[in-house]
Amino acid sequence: MDRNARLKEVVRAAKEHPVYREKFKGVHPEEVTLENLGELPLTTREEWVAYLKENPRPPEGASLMHLTPSPLMGWMPEYLSQEDLRYQTEALAEHYRRLGLVGKKVLVAFSYHVFAGGWLFHQALWRAGNLVFPHGPGEAARIAEIGQAYGFDVLVTNPSFALKVGQAGGRFALLLAGGEPFTSVPGFREKVEAVLGGVALDAYGTSELGIVAGERLEKDGLWEIPEMAVLEVLDPETLKPVPDGEKGELVVTALSRTLMPMVRFRTGDLAIAERREGLTVLPRGVFGRTDQMVKVKGVKLYPTELAPILGGFGLDPKGFQVVLERKLEGTDKLVLRLKAEKVPPGLMEAIQRATGLKVDEVELVGELEGGLVVDRRF
Repeated sequence: MDRNARLKEVVRAAKEHPVYREKFKGVHPEEVTLENLGELPLTTREEWVAYLKENPRPPEGASLMHLTPSPLMGWMPEYLSQEDLRYQTEALAEHYRRLGLVGKKVLVAFSYHVFAGGWLFHQALWRAGNLVFPHGPGEAARIAEIGQAYGFDVLVTNPSFALKVGQAGGRFALLLAGGEPFTSVPGFREKVEAVLGGVALDAYGTSELGIVAGERLEKDGLWEIPEMAVLEVLDPETLKPVPDGEKGELVVTALSRTLMPMVRFRTGDLAIAERREGLTVLPRGVFGRTDQMVKVKGVKLYPTELAPILGGFGLDPKGFQVVLERKLEGTDKLVLRLKAEKVPPGLMEAIQRATGLKVDEVELVGELEGGLVVDRRF
């Protein structure tokens, strides 16, 4: 596949779209390459929401429509053309062929109505040469029974529901998971694999972008799916690429969208980037949001990064609050409020490894008041 040629097609389509028309005035699609993509303007979800609010009806050429929940507009639509669907199906099929998924029996337990999940996986896995059963969500016991009765090899669903299937007696050689934090939660993968009796692989995508990164059987991070997207990780303040191993905001250019182009789309998701074999890899997956970043002791702290860590220690991922205070000598004091009865052993060490910051004090509370971050330093 010629990624540069496809990138030019996407930019050419974007240049004609109202969301990009003004900002891409001086852009010449034939000159855009993977190497200079970073020179193009960034695009935000807010820009798309503003356009869709003014233009709520499906655009000409739309062949498939999905909705995704949006705090900015209730529901955000996603539209794909016939050409987009053909391209996306074959592009993702290539990813599954590389995983060795040809001739398998696959049960898809993602939703087929409203949301994009079921269709995304179904069409690509079918195209890759597998038998696909569109079961949809729910009925863990029935899925376990069907899996055994018909010899299904692969389960496609979110990891929390996969646990229920396993607890109901379901056994699958492979789980293709997505839709919620998974590999970024310590111990979660191991728990799922133990009950299902197979290998569990993660993936990352959004309704606007499709599936843009996925794990290999080596379980060595979420790899950019080259046919589907170009991934960047940028410093959310400077908007410059971060060095390998540093945290930043995931920015995606979708190669599968021309009717609703997503060029340098700011996801707001937190990730670490590494470059391997000419591709971008997210070694820790996606593990937080960048929109509430604060500087503590000279270090950037992304509070939402703590959520999957707490979940891995059996605590409520939403049951915490970061409190910042000033010590008498003028240095920062980091206080972690937990809605919990005790601090699990190893939790503070895990937080320090992930964030590079030592928690100075832990407060155990019954209820939390206020926002995620309480900054009392000023």
